[in-house]
Amino acid sequence: MKAKQAHIDSANKILEFISDNDNFILSAHVNADGDAVASVLAVSMLLDFYNKTYFAVFNDQQIDSRFNYIKNFDKIINYKDSLNLPIQSAIICDVPGLHRLGDVENLIPEKSKIIKIDHHPIEDEFAAINMVDTKASSTSQLVYEILDISGLEIGVEEAKAIYTGIVYDTGRFSFSNTTARDMFICSKLIEIGVSPSDITERIFFSSSFKALQTIGTGLANMESFLDGAVIVIYLSFNEMNNNDQGEVEELANYSVAIRGGKVGLFMREANPGFHKVSFRSKCHVDVNKVAKAFGGGGHIRAAGCKFEGLKDEMLPKILEEIRKQL
Repeated sequence: MKAKQAHIDSANKILEFISDNDNFILSAHVNADGDAVASVLAVSMLLDFYNKTYFAVFNDQQIDSRFNYIKNFDKIINYKDSLNLPIQSAIICDVPGLHRLGDVENLIPEKSKIIKIDHHPIEDEFAAINMVDTKASSTSQLVYEILDISGLEIGVEEAKAIYTGIVYDTGRFSFSNTTARDMFICSKLIEIGVSPSDITERIFFSSSFKALQTIGTGLANMESFLDGAVIVIYLSFNEMNNNDQGEVEELANYSVAIRGGKVGLFMREANPGFHKVSFRSKCHVDVNKVAKAFGGGGHIRAAGCKFEGLKDEMLPKILEEIRKQL
């Protein structure tokens, strides 16, 4: 009951702020995933309802096209094309710390004009109004709570956005962050007209031939460490080249699909000498802490970081951080 009331109080403050302000920038973290994109676009539909001017700006050069069925996807602006926008206010989704916005941070107004909606552990207090719940499965779930009391009649377009964010961040309702509230909300969204099979197929079962070949390469070359407790899947730059990163991201979940494995890593060389790492945990190991040791972050069971250098230099350091918790 306390959490529900906290959501209502935060939602009312957010709606009042939206009513009193205009010229919003909407954004989410770099390398925007399904929840980041969906939550921002769901908020954009709320601002449409309020007849507000907004600019959905992401740091990423290209947004994952798997989510192009969500209304307002075509309104997303890349940071490089966003200069000189008449920004007065901000609604930031799925971002625990302001630096996670990348270069978009340069466009953010003063703290008194910022709303933050998020489900990650807080890294810094950059907003005047915060709706943060680390027990929520997704930021999209929290956006639903706002829409639910906004006066906006949630239609199919809003429902598709919210459903997308929840189903993405719960791994098709298979992750430990899935709650009864998620199931309740999604049942309502299905009643409105969402097709679960259509969205699931678009996100999880519609890959290019090249991507599936690359996934096969990663699986064929995975390695086991710390007596089988840690599984590492690695793709070099040449193996990643010409792939849509979003399409091969499922390798992060495959890394903890090995019987007996406790922690999984999906490491890929995004550019020569520059790596991204996705962590997954299905035990007591807090991969958020592991990722933070290398400048990253996320959740207890799913997190990520980046580093410059060679795999053989960084992997032993990462394994040592995991070993401390094991």
